[in-house]
Order: sequence, then C-alpha cells, then structure tokens
Amino acid sequence: MIEILKEPLTLLITTLITGFGGWFFGRKKLKAETEASQIENAEKLLDFYKNLADDLGKRLENAIREFNDAKKIITELEEKVENLTNELKKYKQLNGKVN
Repeated sequence: MIEILKEPLTLLITTLITGFGGWFFGRKKLKAETEASQIENAEKLLDFYKNLADDLGKRLENAIREFNDAKKIITELEEKVENLTNELKKYKQLNGKVN
C-alpha cells in the first residue's frame, strides 16, 4: 500500500516544491520587470511633456517676436500720422486757414 502511494506523493511533493520555488524566485523578477516598465513609462511621459514644453516655448517666443514687430509697425505708423498732421497744419497756415 505504501509503495502504491509513494510515487504519487513524491510527484506531488516535487511539484509543490517546484511551484513554490518558481513563485518565490519569480516574484523578484516580476517585481523588477514591473519597476522597469514603470520607469520606462515615466521616461516616455517625461519626454512627452518636455517636447510639449519646448514646443510651447517656441510658440511663445514666436508670438512675442510677432507682437514686437507689430508694436514697431504701430509706432512707425503713429510717427507718420503725427508727421502728416504737422505737415497738414503747415499747409493750412500757409493758405491762411489756421485753426
């Protein structure tokens, strides 16, 4: 009777020990793989936000440049209007139409 149960019990114990050993040592590997995956995902996310920030910085610089150009044009146009107004006053004075 013992001989009949010896082989299945040995097989069962061996399977249990192998399974436990695989789980015990595999959990460290699984944990390391999970952490590596999380680090990789964090790096990808960091690159995404870095590229987004760089793009926004470039857009801001471009908008500031365009604003400064427009401001310069407005200043030039204001000066031209002032010069033309002064010139118009001179012509009115010459024609006797002083205001």
